[in-house]
Amino acid sequence: MKYIAFDLGASSGKMMLGSFDGNRLDTEVIHRFPNCQISANGSLYWNFLGIYQNLIEGLKTGFRKADGQIAGLGMDSYCNDFGLIGKSGDIITQMHCYRDARTKRNRDKIYDLISEKELHQLTGNQNALFNTAIQLAAMIQQGDGYLLEGCETLLHLPDLLAYMLTGERKSEYTIASVTQMFDYRTNLWHKEVLKRFMIPERILAPIVEPGSVVGHATREMQSLLGTGGFDVIAVGEHDTASAVAALPALSGNPAYISSGTWSLMGVETCDFFTNETTFKYNIAFEGGVEHRYRMLKNVMGLWIIQECRREYQTMGQEYSFGELAALAAKEAPFKALIDPDWEEFYEPGRMLEKIRKFCSMTGQKEPETPGQFVRAVEESLAFKYRWVMDALEEINGKKIDCIHILGGGGQDRLLDQFTANACRRPVYVGPTEAALAGNFLMQMKAKGEIRDVLQGREIIRKSFDIEEFLPADQAVWEEKYQYFKTLLKSV
Repeated sequence: MKYIAFDLGASSGKMMLGSFDGNRLDTEVIHRFPNCQISANGSLYWNFLGIYQNLIEGLKTGFRKADGQIAGLGMDSYCNDFGLIGKSGDIITQMHCYRDARTKRNRDKIYDLISEKELHQLTGNQNALFNTAIQLAAMIQQGDGYLLEGCETLLHLPDLLAYMLTGERKSEYTIASVTQMFDYRTNLWHKEVLKRFMIPERILAPIVEPGSVVGHATREMQSLLGTGGFDVIAVGEHDTASAVAALPALSGNPAYISSGTWSLMGVETCDFFTNETTFKYNIAFEGGVEHRYRMLKNVMGLWIIQECRREYQTMGQEYSFGELAALAAKEAPFKALIDPDWEEFYEPGRMLEKIRKFCSMTGQKEPETPGQFVRAVEESLAFKYRWVMDALEEINGKKIDCIHILGGGGQDRLLDQFTANACRRPVYVGPTEAALAGNFLMQMKAKGEIRDVLQGREIIRKSFDIEEFLPADQAVWEEKYQYFKTLLKSV
């Protein structure tokens, strides 16, 4: 059978055509497009209708390449951002970006309703201003609650796209699980959190499992595309859930890093729990496919380098990510280190200035060249991964054997090697398109072509190249890691 997978990241979107012959999964890119936040009147938005238009273009290309024979479509993206559907069935609001400052402006009022500690205990999610619950609470606090009272349904980005294709209003499990409105004890929306934040439960859609059919393309959609019917399938709609579904590890105790704009580092576990230690480290429990839990922590990821690159572009200096990594490789090591999760790095703009500020505040020499800036960020990311690995081992009580880097960030071979050096573990990189690969696996499960995710992972190992990086220069990296940890406490 042939399938189409749609994967949307914060900086770009991609669609692939996949075919499974009973042994290997073969994939082909059929559409790419840029994605970015749009600043307007002091707020940050996504161009949702532009995203939808690119989905339609990709579907037309995919059906043409597959001679009209498509068994299913699955869609995944970043989490927490949403649209509201009115009584007429139309979308009634622009889609805000999770980095919008409205949550920061209303932070104190929001956490007066539920403390960060209690919210973590209730939901198991990390405390972060981008969570859907916090976005909705911010809307209410700043006087926009009438939009919630007047709407019929809230749908997260992939679910909203599925609604436009099928007319069905469903909320997929993995993306619902990270909203800080989900109750892992009942696998339903969390009544206590909704009550305390004054979020109307009636606007939240029924939750469906990954690997199930959401609905069939409407006749209007078939006419628009010039195709016959096809199923829209709920995959791991949170892109990290899809990426981890494609984890090519069959045994042992591996950690994963889903590497992109964000780096999400964690382990799979069958147990859900919260305690003082998970709160201290702000560890998240998130839903995975087949109800596997993903115990993880968010790290700022390649966002900082993306912003540096964008800033250099405004100065008339054009660099590809590969060129920046090559410049970084030529620089002397450990001249400056930062905490990638310093709060000021979260919002877009002036990233070079923010890095200089962090270095100045911590008594370090400020970077000057593009290579020095990027090397500082990449060494610091590797050390932050080590810090997260140590926390995961402490919480889980198990030593991590190796680290799998999934997603587009794995193409940065310098960071891959730095990660092996800092973590003192072998690092395995691939598949680069892990979210799309996991997306395909859940579609194949829905259509009965595979039994479960374990069989799917065997297929991934046969279908994609995996590259190994072994630790090097461990003594000096260990010494600098001890210094890095002092920086986490100094700002």
